[in-house]
Amino acid sequence: MAAFDEGDAAGLHKWLSVINVEINTFTGKRIKKCNMKKIIGVLLLTIAVLVACKKNDTPSNKPVAKFSVSGYEEPTPSAITFINISSNASSYLWNFGDGTTSTESNPVHTYAFIGTYLLRLKVTGPDGADSTCKLLTIADIPAGNKSSFSYFNEKCIGTPVGISFKTVNPASTNIVWDFSSGVINVSRDPIVQFLLPGDYTIKYSSLIGGVRDTVIRIIRID
Repeated sequence: MAAFDEGDAAGLHKWLSVINVEINTFTGKRIKKCNMKKIIGVLLLTIAVLVACKKNDTPSNKPVAKFSVSGYEEPTPSAITFINISSNASSYLWNFGDGTTSTESNPVHTYAFIGTYLLRLKVTGPDGADSTCKLLTIADIPAGNKSSFSYFNEKCIGTPVGISFKTVNPASTNIVWDFSSGVINVSRDPIVQFLLPGDYTIKYSSLIGGVRDTVIRIIRID
């Protein structure tokens, strides 16, 4: 069925206005008169709904900035791969949070120092621009018998937010996480949803060479 547009609606309204405003409908032996104005109103309302649906069905070609990262399970110096999953974009501007930038589609950037970095991506396309930001925290090289972890925030501000945690010491086994929720997680590299802003005390421990080592960090979520 062809969709109506504003021109169709105007033409139909003009056509209906010149015909007889009353029609006769037969119900058995009696003739009942129906008000054509009511019928016209229903038809025009239906057309308006069809026009609105047609507008809403128009696909959007506006660019959407989106990315992820990999490689942060490695301690510094960490070679981080930026995975670009943006749409409707033709150019990219990355800000790695350490004073360096790139215009590549999927760059690889090495972080020489530990710390938390604000990652930004701005994309541009024929129908506009969009940007997004995330946070990456990279750990130092742990001693052979020490536990350590890095993590990646799916967005730089706001909740709910997913955070991906990575075990850094390859010798770590029997991992135990406590995310301040009272629930223990034993995955090596869990992804956790934080629903509310605040300071979260993260307790991470692992067994290394038969000895358990624990590290505690406070993560602030705005």
